[in-house]
Amino acid sequence: MKSFFGSPCPYCGEKFAEGDDIVVCPECGTPHHRGCYKEHSACANEEKHSENFEWKGAFVPPVHKTEERTPDSPETVLCFNCRSENPGNSRYCLKCGAPLKEEKPQKDQSKLSFEEFQRERERILTEALGSASFEGVSAKEAAVFVRSNVGYFLPRFAAFSKGAKFDTNFSAFIFSYFYLFYRKMYGLGIAVFIATMILSIPTFLLDFQIIQEQYIEMGMLSRMIWEVPHQDALTVYSIIAGLIIWTIRIGLMMFFNRLYYSKVISTIKNARPSLADKSENVIASFFKRKGGTGIAVPIIFGILIFAAYFVLAGFIVNSEFFILPEISEISKFL
Repeated sequence: MKSFFGSPCPYCGEKFAEGDDIVVCPECGTPHHRGCYKEHSACANEEKHSENFEWKGAFVPPVHKTEERTPDSPETVLCFNCRSENPGNSRYCLKCGAPLKEEKPQKDQSKLSFEEFQRERERILTEALGSASFEGVSAKEAAVFVRSNVGYFLPRFAAFSKGAKFDTNFSAFIFSYFYLFYRKMYGLGIAVFIATMILSIPTFLLDFQIIQEQYIEMGMLSRMIWEVPHQDALTVYSIIAGLIIWTIRIGLMMFFNRLYYSKVISTIKNARPSLADKSENVIASFFKRKGGTGIAVPIIFGILIFAAYFVLAGFIVNSEFFILPEISEISKFL
């Protein structure tokens, strides 16, 4: 029991010496003379057990592997330091006092919620890629910057660092510039938004023509407010513009991950000189501001698009040709 030499018994105060009969509390690791322990029938630090107290003392844990349960006795834990068996709920070896770092039982993966599954997947992946580096940026730095959906992006970052050129991202395809704003790629997001709005003008004009025709049919307009010119040509332009918009979406689907990877790597590298002498809080604040996700900008642009249709409706309603029919008349078209 040389590991305890120099440490006093918490009951009698005498320092442990070679040949002493020592017993270790299986809950917190506190060593006692066996006689003192039997006399008091409890650990001297029993009141601290509820606080997850661990005895430090002069004991330096020897190098040991994580304990294992013996195959024929699942209620016991085998200490890899001295090879002695301990009760299954012991935190420290009763013989040598080495911590028994028993792994927590794995939670049934089938019972995990989607969020729990994602967090567990990201934790395992970050640990697995802990020593990896993407063009001089560590996996840990990239994970802190990305923050959400790390388990999806890190393997793709690893592939890009080894020469991969593209990868598919269906969220970018479905949500287009909204997804770019969500991932804080504002410059590209605004460019895609402006291009989409310009390309949507022919469709918007044709929709305005159709709405007027429907209002006339319902008796809500006495005549056209504005006859959209060159409707046949606009129809052709609308089809071409639609194909271009779909091409942009497909491009985002194929190259968004690569573009996002480049943004993460360049942002972290460019920030290093200015963050070199900063505190951890300042660095964490920077990563939070520049990285992760943001929902505010996508919501603002969604409201602006929604408001545009209200402006169109207001233009029609405020027209001198608008007629507010009886509810009974409107119900015939519902």
